[in-house]
Amino acid sequence: MAKTSKKQKRQDHFPNNSYSQTPFNFCDRWCERCNLVDQCQIFQHAFSHQLEHMVRGEDPNDSAVIMADMKKTFHYLVETIKKDIEKYGLDSRKLKVKIVKAGLNQGPRPETFVLWRLGHNFMLQNRVLLQNIFSEQDEELQEIFTKFKKRIEELNWYHTFFEAKLYQALAIQKDLKKEKNKTFKQIQTQEMNVSAKLCFYGLQACQIALEELSQNCPGYMKWTRDLSILGRSILEKIETRFPNCHQNKIIFHG
Repeated sequence: MAKTSKKQKRQDHFPNNSYSQTPFNFCDRWCERCNLVDQCQIFQHAFSHQLEHMVRGEDPNDSAVIMADMKKTFHYLVETIKKDIEKYGLDSRKLKVKIVKAGLNQGPRPETFVLWRLGHNFMLQNRVLLQNIFSEQDEELQEIFTKFKKRIEELNWYHTFFEAKLYQALAIQKDLKKEKNKTFKQIQTQEMNVSAKLCFYGLQACQIALEELSQNCPGYMKWTRDLSILGRSILEKIETRFPNCHQNKIIFHG
């Protein structure tokens, strides 16, 4: 399994020069930890929405407001993707824009992928674990969890993120078998490998957090150790399924 140093994993890098101008799927979207937000169009776009709602006296966290923002963002992304496609000399009107998003009926059903089912099971077990950690009443354990606050935050952030990226990589991989246009296939291949790498790094962060908790948290040792072993097994399967996933640069904050 490919190893990545903690120092290397914490670094922020632009994957390419167009990062600040185009829609971006090369990062883990953990803006609170990112030192590139001033240059990031996606962050600025979301921040401008929040400011607009505050000026209007609207709650930016209201479900109806969030859905309206998502529709605007979706339209913006589709139009920008079409422009990017045209840069490759392709006619965007003749290409079906494929939107792959977990939880929506706009791609193959996640359950059809054995690897996704493994990842989903891992995610559900970690959700229960985190619920127990956050509701723990034992003062001694609370003190221990405070010492591992950063790792628990990473487990909380990435245990759902990696699952979404895993589905995206698997769905694109399935579509690639039917894609005949060489240029569009190249674009999809890059997107697949980036999604797989983000998935791998997200799951690796979860596995590292679980391993540390298994060595230091009485009452949780077997639970976290078993999950750590399951996470390591899924990591190996991801590398086997996507052997070129480590070739692309990403922005990762774990």
